[in-house]
Amino acid sequence: MPKTVKKYGKISLILGLILVFLSLYLAIPESQAATIANREIKISDSRPSATGVTYDFEGDHSSTTVKCLQIQFCTTATGSCTTPTGMSTTSATKDSTHWSGWIADNWTINTSTQGTVKYTNDTGEAGNTDYSFSTGNITNPSSGGTYFARVSTYSDSSCSTAVDSGVAAFAIVSGVSVTATVAETLSFSIDNTSVTFGELSTAVRWANTTSGSASEVSAATLTLSTNAGGGAAITIQDIGDGSTNAGLYKSTSPTKLIPAAASTQVTTGSEKYGAYGRNASSLTIDEGFDNDGTSDLAISRSAQTFATASGAVSSATVDLALKAAAAGTTPAGSYADTVIFVATPTY
Repeated sequence: MPKTVKKYGKISLILGLILVFLSLYLAIPESQAATIANREIKISDSRPSATGVTYDFEGDHSSTTVKCLQIQFCTTATGSCTTPTGMSTTSATKDSTHWSGWIADNWTINTSTQGTVKYTNDTGEAGNTDYSFSTGNITNPSSGGTYFARVSTYSDSSCSTAVDSGVAAFAIVSGVSVTATVAETLSFSIDNTSVTFGELSTAVRWANTTSGSASEVSAATLTLSTNAGGGAAITIQDIGDGSTNAGLYKSTSPTKLIPAAASTQVTTGSEKYGAYGRNASSLTIDEGFDNDGTSDLAISRSAQTFATASGAVSSATVDLALKAAAAGTTPAGSYADTVIFVATPTY
């Protein structure tokens, strides 16, 4: 009798263990039967409350035909799904440009449930390696932290019979504010050895300007560099030599050649001289000094715009040309004048 009891006791124990293991197996959620491998979710912007964000999920799916792709955004990886605070998916859109494997045109998006995006396809498609689907126009959670995208695929378009599933984490973090200060820069020079930055160190001279003829020379090249966004203006001004009046003066007396517009007034037999710009690179010569015969100006005792830059420039150049003429009665001798150039940037 005792042997019989032991025998049946062992059988009962074995059956009990079998039932326990069977119940544990049946308790495993169906969604875990096939796990999406190599899964990841890429987001286009990780900042809290960022709008228009794209969420691209990629993974290795089974070859079973599915008719529903679902992604839920949750505060936890398992258990009841709570949508992260501030996150909005109701205006989400299908981002067809980032789909891979799945044929985007065959899937219809459903965003009626906040925090959940579904794609359905009545015909169905089989999954494979590196398949991805992408959703755009999502608003990120309002607080930084780690959140979870729970992805499931279903064999029916009502999204009830699960096939594959997987969870991917994503982080919401504030962006790094990067600032820098760039110092204002200005470089302005005149290449002629007889002139220096700002004003002429020695007077510009015209050799052998004879009675009854006009003489023209290329005096210097002005070079300007600046990072001023508003550009810069180069002005020209005659400060005279030996008198408060403008003009090209004979060095030993107040006799002068009167400044004039070079294009129209400095002609043979006239006791005048003028200046103008030419060969400009990245600069615009002002109408008053472009030597075209229209609205041209004489150098004045007041600053006048000679050339301009519309924005930041590097090694912009303009050539300064000078023209002078003497009348038959102009006294012989050496004449000199002083002209200054000023570059003014606008930052």
